[in-house]
Amino acid sequence: MAGFTDPEITLLLEDEREAERRFVAEAVSEPDFPRGWSAALLMAHIASWRTRLRDSLIEASRGLPISGPPSDIDAYNAAELARNARISLEAAASEADTRLGDLLDLWASFGNRPFAWFTATTAGEALLRNSYIHPRRHLAEHYVERGDRSRGAQIKDETMAALRRIGAPESVTSVWS
Repeated sequence: MAGFTDPEITLLLEDEREAERRFVAEAVSEPDFPRGWSAALLMAHIASWRTRLRDSLIEASRGLPISGPPSDIDAYNAAELARNARISLEAAASEADTRLGDLLDLWASFGNRPFAWFTATTAGEALLRNSYIHPRRHLAEHYVERGDRSRGAQIKDETMAALRRIGAPESVTSVWS
């Protein structure tokens, strides 16, 4: 089992929830940008992956084979982005927040059991990959694409420092690589 504890993971996920809420509050007035995903698509993407992990954790908790990550990630992402092309920021943010709540609830009951998700070997590692570092990587990219390199770098530095502080393994931190 990884060196981090259940409360540390919960705290990081709650911190991420607040970071996403701040991002959405700022993005409401953000002008369209010619490159990258809109804030709405970014939040829909986060929600989609959280749904995928939630469904896999539910399957595992019931003793069923897990569906796991898709075999063709690019095709999965492309299909999800096309499906969400017209989603509002509010709807996407609400879905991402709801799915994070679902994952926190599952975490409370499922715990840090063995669970395979990409390179993660436990449910805790999968949660951190899926709902902490993955969204933060996209938030950082969002700012960099819009010309705010320092904010993108700050998000990365803060994220990696938090993960080092709890002793997150490479299976988690490699998501940023």
